[in-house]
Amino acid sequence: MRKALWGATLLLAAAAFGQEFKVGSKVSDFTVFDLKGRPAAFSSLRGATTVVIFIATQCPVSNAYNERMNAVYRDYSAKGVKFVFLNANSTEPPAEVEEHARTHGFLFPVYKDQGNTVADRFGASVTPETFVITADGVIQYHGYIDDSQNPARIQKQGLRSALDAVLASRPVATAETKAFGCTIKRKKATT
Repeated sequence: MRKALWGATLLLAAAAFGQEFKVGSKVSDFTVFDLKGRPAAFSSLRGATTVVIFIATQCPVSNAYNERMNAVYRDYSAKGVKFVFLNANSTEPPAEVEEHARTHGFLFPVYKDQGNTVADRFGASVTPETFVITADGVIQYHGYIDDSQNPARIQKQGLRSALDAVLASRPVATAETKAFGCTIKRKKATT
């Protein structure tokens, strides 16, 4: 029993070890790629308030949020919030991501996280998963967009509540929620 508990503890520690960006920590610069393969530095995409959202083309949970992501983008970009939508799935090539964005009428650009390096630094594991970052580069919120894939059952608007608090210069009441969705399909490690 002790060995099993110790093994589980080591696995959790190893998983957390790679996560550099957490609630309360500062986000340093990183590079993503537009869907034509051109690099873009986070520093050139961010604003006074920035939302990073990991999304997917093939995940039914992420796809259930397509309209809500458009609505959040429309509502909050009008208030000066910048958004960085990232696809980190190694199984979804840029051409597929571009077609998905066009088919679903995304109002925002989507970038690729090649090799999952950004997802690893954020500790992102599912799609959709969100992070709210303030002007000083500190993560104020990490978690779900809202608490139900079914719009009729939404009780809590995690992302909108966090954005409202940050924009009003108030502390985020619930800084972390449990994001849910499909796992990010990571690039296989080479040995």
